[in-house]
Amino acid sequence: GKEGLAHVVEHLAFRSRHGGSPTVWTRLEAAGAGRFNAFTSLDHTVYQTLAPKESLPALLKMEGQRLSAPLAGVSAEVFAVEREVVRSELRQRNETGFIGQVFSWMHAAAYPAEHPYSRPIIGTHDTLTGLSLSDAQRFTRAHYRPDNVTLVIAGDVDLAAVEAVLRESLPESWTGSGLPLAISPRLPAQPVEPPVAPAPKTMPVYEANVATPELYLSWVLPRGFDEASALHDFVNASLTSKLWRSVMTDYDIAGIRSHLVPGTRASLLVVRVALNRGEDPERTATKVLDQVHGVWTQAIHPGALLSSEFSFQSMRRGVVTGMVLESEDLLSRAVRRAELTHFMLDARAYSRSQVALAGLNGSKVTDFAYKWLPRERARVILVRPGQNGVAGAQQAVARTPDAPSPVSSAWLVPAATAALSGPVHTLTLDNGLEVLLVPRPGMPVVRVGAALRGGTAYGAKPGLAAMAELGSFRETWFEGYPEDWGLHPGGSYQTDHLRHGLAGTAGNVGNMLAMLAEQLDTTRINYAVERAFQEQVLPHRKAVDAHPVIRAERALKSALYGTHAYAREASADEIAAVSWQEVQEWLEDVYRPVNTVVVIAGEFDVKEVEALARKYLGGWSRGGREPVAEPPEPPLPPASSRLKTVVTARPGATQGQVDVACRLPRATPEADARYSLMAELMQVDAWNRMRSESGASYGFHADTWLARAGAAHLRVSGLVDAQQVGESVKSIQDAIARFAKEIPTAELEQARSRLLAREAVSFVGSDAWVDALLTARMRGFPADSVARQPANLQAVTAEALRQEFSGCLERLTVGVTADGEQARTELQAVSVP
Repeated sequence: GKEGLAHVVEHLAFRSRHGGSPTVWTRLEAAGAGRFNAFTSLDHTVYQTLAPKESLPALLKMEGQRLSAPLAGVSAEVFAVEREVVRSELRQRNETGFIGQVFSWMHAAAYPAEHPYSRPIIGTHDTLTGLSLSDAQRFTRAHYRPDNVTLVIAGDVDLAAVEAVLRESLPESWTGSGLPLAISPRLPAQPVEPPVAPAPKTMPVYEANVATPELYLSWVLPRGFDEASALHDFVNASLTSKLWRSVMTDYDIAGIRSHLVPGTRASLLVVRVALNRGEDPERTATKVLDQVHGVWTQAIHPGALLSSEFSFQSMRRGVVTGMVLESEDLLSRAVRRAELTHFMLDARAYSRSQVALAGLNGSKVTDFAYKWLPRERARVILVRPGQNGVAGAQQAVARTPDAPSPVSSAWLVPAATAALSGPVHTLTLDNGLEVLLVPRPGMPVVRVGAALRGGTAYGAKPGLAAMAELGSFRETWFEGYPEDWGLHPGGSYQTDHLRHGLAGTAGNVGNMLAMLAEQLDTTRINYAVERAFQEQVLPHRKAVDAHPVIRAERALKSALYGTHAYAREASADEIAAVSWQEVQEWLEDVYRPVNTVVVIAGEFDVKEVEALARKYLGGWSRGGREPVAEPPEPPLPPASSRLKTVVTARPGATQGQVDVACRLPRATPEADARYSLMAELMQVDAWNRMRSESGASYGFHADTWLARAGAAHLRVSGLVDAQQVGESVKSIQDAIARFAKEIPTAELEQARSRLLAREAVSFVGSDAWVDALLTARMRGFPADSVARQPANLQAVTAEALRQEFSGCLERLTVGVTADGEQARTELQAVSVP
């Protein structure tokens, strides 16, 4: 009856106060933490923080206080507010990408009712309602103990000095002076085979806030967090790419991927399938199960055995490379090391797990799959679009957050500047292609990204880019397949450009460039693809077109950009009206060297890679000597004292999606810094008012969108309880009006510090360099604008920001997706000047 308690305590730990200090959240920001978060799983809670190395003493002191007294200073009112935040989380997608309740439904379907894993981690409406602050206090006394905590510090650490820092920073009761305690094992010496819930007679069906039906297949596996669980990681990493073949056997499948939930008693492998219509989910489940079986089936004749072994070796290369790429992310590496060390009670656990993963062979994986992944062990649920039945939030008592205090961001400038000070070498090849080389010593990985101007807004008619995105293909493979070298491909279509990328170990940079060049040169489409697209993809697009959230997004774009191309998002009917010949012409126009920028970042020798770039990319020749035409600069809407409102009806919704946006003047690198500060100020204000004070939302997000031709807008968005839609719009409107009158110094400096802290920790990996440089060049900014961002942030004045907010206030657009009549009534009250 206490399900969800550990997760609520995780939330509350960020709001604890120690010795009259501000909340832990505020202290993390003051200490320069650029990234911090937490999550609660089946057996443990993880708190994670990434900050400049100078912050270590302050972070250790704060962490020691939080983990030893996670509820210090937490009142019953704060508890009530955070409980409502979790209740909101139940009804929407969180950081996992899943609707909050979906995990609960999957676990209930997979594990017997008496098994502890069958109970929902996040809780239910009823169990959350029954929780009290005294429950949380009893829980922390039982579990938040030094002998139950593992602390991992990873990064640029002085090992000779760190013990002294630990003793000075952590509570004395945690460091002690006597013999260390003997820690009880956290994993049973002998693993127990986990039970599976009885198979239901019919497929369980639920409703949630999804655009189209989603099918979830799950298998109970042995426990995680030991060397043997390397098999789980291998199977999970391999499945997503292999299961895409299901799309070719069932036209109702729109997307598919796998997910692993490890635990100390058992683990759960989940395959999530997005459906077009969900007309025959049983048939789709059978098709997916067939593919799962086929991935691991061992044939008996020699030729097939050889092919199977080759396939396994390709999978292993990809999995091992993925392990190396993940290790480049310092925070991900630290979290994984902490989990394995905690449960295995061995500081070498992370290395042992990597060795075990790299040492797997085909027979081990096949034996594992035959035992644990047969179709009779699979449990399947279906989630259809609709309301999930979770009640709206109860009235929570507001609490004033920490008052802004004057801080100086100056100490973070050197850290941010140093993080962005790496050399960037620019080449322009004879064919007009621009290449940026970013050598980054460290992990032996290289990432290559290519951006081509154009994107979904480009073309003589809507639908060309949409069909190209899902229907174009690489015509030849003379340079090999990514899996031959363990490479990880990627790509995306954005409004003003599209991207392709490859990531792998440093020794394969030549192979990456050769494959990228072949992909850019031979991307095509044909009639067969068009026909398959019409049969397979368009039903999904039509279903998505009808979803209120999608309709609301398109309406907001139209309100912001009018008839400009950036307001365009092709509908299924528009896509159906284009031919493959027209798409081929679009591809030939976009896929040209002079229209492309390539970034190569990672550990490599510049001279060697420059020669490889000229060899492989320099041979690509197509089209004219000018990039595709830049769209005209979208004009700013005329100033008005009235809100422009867009309401999208969603009858019976218990939550409403709120979007408040405004167009901004032409974007430049200097304006980008101002706009980033505007978004930061607005996010904190909306977060405090709608989450920290009332618990009406899981959280608001503010960001700025920039594109070619100087287009830019600010957007503040979030989900709130239906009865508080009008209040949230009014709150955001009031905040913009307040900043249009004055930018308080303390709030500005705190916002500047937060952005600088993120800059200081965001460029640890080569992926951040590829993304930032491609983004800058597609916006028309020079490559060195990335390194100048800290200086640009420091140069922004309060008066410049005030003027931007003043203009924003005169161009406000509000979008609401909620129960139609209620939303219109509430908006009428706030749209009158």
